[in-house]
Amino acid sequence: MAHASSVAPEARAQPAERRAGHFQPPRLPALVVLARSWKLLACATSVATLGCAFLAMFVMPKWYRAEAVLRPVSEVMPNRLAAMEQPLNVSSLVEQILPTSRAEELMSTVESFQFSLAMVKNHHLERGLLGTKHWRPWNQHPDPSWEIFRTLQKRFSCDYSISTGNLTLYYQDRDRMLAQSILGFYIDDLRAKLREEQVRTTTATAKSLRDEAGSTPDTLLQQQLFQLIADQLQQQKLAMVDANFAFKVIDAPKASDKPYSPSVLMVSGLGFVITLFISCLIILTREPWTYGEGERELALASGRETRGDPAR
Repeated sequence: MAHASSVAPEARAQPAERRAGHFQPPRLPALVVLARSWKLLACATSVATLGCAFLAMFVMPKWYRAEAVLRPVSEVMPNRLAAMEQPLNVSSLVEQILPTSRAEELMSTVESFQFSLAMVKNHHLERGLLGTKHWRPWNQHPDPSWEIFRTLQKRFSCDYSISTGNLTLYYQDRDRMLAQSILGFYIDDLRAKLREEQVRTTTATAKSLRDEAGSTPDTLLQQQLFQLIADQLQQQKLAMVDANFAFKVIDAPKASDKPYSPSVLMVSGLGFVITLFISCLIILTREPWTYGEGERELALASGRETRGDPAR
């Protein structure tokens, strides 16, 4: 009787709290409901994880990524011979250690629209890059140039490391050897373009200096101008014969024999998380876990009720 009298006021207070709107549905019964369905959760997540792993390994298309490492050469000292002839000062040391501006120029060039299309045209890559996008019904008037450029934007990327001073190029393709070859085309065409620009610039500069030397009556100034002309011609010849005048290939293009994507671990983990979330949501929406029987179990577990006493 003493135990019943001690429990009765609390039992009578619970309906009043519910009517007053102060009762909060307990959260522990949700874990109880999920614990009851652990076999279902384990089965669903296991099947989903294995299914996603099977899809990633045998069904989803595999992509291979080729990469190459370049070392940009400073604009102030574009070659070793020029580096030995230049005086040693703070500016030259900074350009040797952190050739950031040169790297940014290379990145802007290799990712540009004109360079990308010229590279594709030089090596006849249009058919492989266009694929079937050109004939989609919702793309009635496509521009092949922009289709190719968007495809290259998705597949090609580059990254510059300030700590090492290296420029890393990446290219992805379903064919491992083709990815490696196309990345080699990027490097070769970039070298050719920079060489052409260097030759054109030095030729124009030498012509301008030659005209200035012919028009000035000062002998000392003429000697200095002729020396500058000789330097320009030397840079032009070096650009034509030196493969490393603009950048040095630290690591030639290579593609691993293992696919870069899809990642079996990532796809399986994503399938596990999504399946677990959906399964828990379905179980909790189909079971009355926030009220009624779940509340009674919580009360029994906390000692507020006995098996013979009613919940309400």
